[in-house]
Amino acid sequence: MPELPEVETVKRTMEMNIGSRVKQVEILRMDILRQKEFEPGELQGQTLTAIHRRGKFLVLHLAGDLFVVVHMGMSGRFYMLSEEAEVKEPHVHFILYLDSQRKLIYQDARRFGGIWLSKDTTKLFAQMGVEPLSDDFTVEYLVRVLLNRKVAIKTLLLNQKMICGLGNIYADEALFEAGIKPNRPAGSLKKREITRLHRSIQVVLSQSIERRGTTFRDYRDGFNLEGENQHYLKVYGRHGSSCPRCGSELERDRIGGRSSHFCPHCQR
Repeated sequence: MPELPEVETVKRTMEMNIGSRVKQVEILRMDILRQKEFEPGELQGQTLTAIHRRGKFLVLHLAGDLFVVVHMGMSGRFYMLSEEAEVKEPHVHFILYLDSQRKLIYQDARRFGGIWLSKDTTKLFAQMGVEPLSDDFTVEYLVRVLLNRKVAIKTLLLNQKMICGLGNIYADEALFEAGIKPNRPAGSLKKREITRLHRSIQVVLSQSIERRGTTFRDYRDGFNLEGENQHYLKVYGRHGSSCPRCGSELERDRIGGRSSHFCPHCQR
């Protein structure tokens, strides 16, 4: 599933379309619309004024306070092509044609994602937690979130109501960087460990954004190109390989129903 760095990368590559007007909307599967607070035809003639990201959601803000919200689910892509380019790939469900001679394409083979047509995203994002790269994500905030919590720290990091945008990849990588086992009860972490974890979360997210995200199979950026961060992962998906820090064999376990990758020696 695309996580914060992947969605942020799509956002940054899509920003070149700000200022363009929508010429046409094509919806090839109506069930891809998860919310419809206005008719798709109302987008025609409207100018794309801004592109935002909230957690794992991409938000296109159009004039008239119309919002097209995109979530890529497990296998979705949101990318652009020139208007004359033929769409050859299957499972394309939504296309925005712009007057810049480009079209924005939503593709999703498994359809776990979707499109929200919203006039106010406040309610949609009301239950979402703090952005981990924002000023609101402080060590003090993380201390409060973890206080007296018995749930595994890995499970808590995946809770979008606490910290939004983190998923399996970057939770595993951040916990490795911080030297913390993913099955540790969240409330057992000491202040120094929380401080390390706070920094590790921000470092692994920032580095992945610089490398245009992680591509294993489905993810592509706004140019429909693969990211590069998969070549730099230290533990995620590397069980059975040697730890890059100590040489021990990396392990995998299921925590809260999710696969977790870690070093049994470096992480405590």
